[in-house]
Amino acid sequence: MKKMEPIMKKIAVIALILLLFFTGACAREEAVLKPDDAITIAVTVDCVSILNNSNVSQKGRDLLDLLIEKDLSDQKGLMFRGDVNIAPAQSAFHALQNTGLEVRYRESAFGPFVHSISGLGDKDAGPLSGWVYLVNGEAPDVSSGLFKLEDGDILHWRFTVEETDLFLDLP
Repeated sequence: MKKMEPIMKKIAVIALILLLFFTGACAREEAVLKPDDAITIAVTVDCVSILNNSNVSQKGRDLLDLLIEKDLSDQKGLMFRGDVNIAPAQSAFHALQNTGLEVRYRESAFGPFVHSISGLGDKDAGPLSGWVYLVNGEAPDVSSGLFKLEDGDILHWRFTVEETDLFLDLP
């Protein structure tokens, strides 16, 4: 019987650990954003400037062809268009992450710097090319990680080849 005591203690410890784990998991589930707490943001992500700019590098054109082939972009350069739900006071960067697109970024002193979306990255289509964002048609003067969105905002992420590409018409 004494040999059973250490085994019983181990079983009790394992059961306690499992109980604490599952209790913690349930508590985390309660913290999940409820739909009535979320704000809705209209998001568009495009790389239309690759199609409309004669200064695009061959690498940029090849990458767009690959994105189209993999169904990550349509023929017009549209990569995502839809509504995303985020918690109140979350950023333009968070909304981008909620699109389901692959987002690669680097942390900087100014917040996250979006390096690539779905494999299309800065300098891929020319020396000045990269990702920029607009909120309600305006270019904010802060990092996307610092710009807090409000319910109903319209967020547009655009891959630009040159600065003049920023305000091209939507695809």
